[in-house]
Amino acid sequence: MSISRISVLPVVRGGRKALVLGVAGTVLGTALVGITASPASAYCTSGMVKWQSSGTKSLAANTNFPSGLRNGLKGGLTQWNRTGSGLRYAAPTYTGGWQIYTFRASYSYSSVMGAAPGYAATQRVGSRHTGGTLYLSNRFRWVNASQDISAGKADVQTVVVHEVGHFTGLAHPWRPHCSDGTAYTAAEKASVMTAIGTGTRRNLNSDDIAGVKALY
Repeated sequence: MSISRISVLPVVRGGRKALVLGVAGTVLGTALVGITASPASAYCTSGMVKWQSSGTKSLAANTNFPSGLRNGLKGGLTQWNRTGSGLRYAAPTYTGGWQIYTFRASYSYSSVMGAAPGYAATQRVGSRHTGGTLYLSNRFRWVNASQDISAGKADVQTVVVHEVGHFTGLAHPWRPHCSDGTAYTAAEKASVMTAIGTGTRRNLNSDDIAGVKALY
């Protein structure tokens, strides 16, 4: 078993560097809710691994996981149940024995995160994974409202829905992260998997849903 990590890469936009991971970079304050864009088949899976099997996945967190983050954690997980695919995410379980679970959430910081608010580290087995750890950085001020990453303020559901997308098997849909040779479409730009200048983005769009259906 090996650990597969999503790296933090600086991407230059307009002469400025923006950190790319979870929902990092220069972020606008507008909420993007229920977006539908087309085409809905341009999602990207480059370099990613999907769950070893479909079915319902249960995430566990410690009992001291901050109460203010719990609704957003649940919302970010269960957004992916909208797809109608064979993959589902249960509401989180809070237990003192959270570390024995194969799929965990940790309110902590790891150096691999850089300046990003969230991070997905999968436990890879061959060409699939069996879970891993979803990190939410304790260096950010977490809200359930419009976020401003550059000011150190992150919306829980926006970050969680993006990171769970990585566990699901979806990649950042632009180069160099996406190497499938396809164009960076309007649907991908509206996806929860896009992480540059997206503002508060809590809900799946057509592209995200199509990607999950193709994988599961």
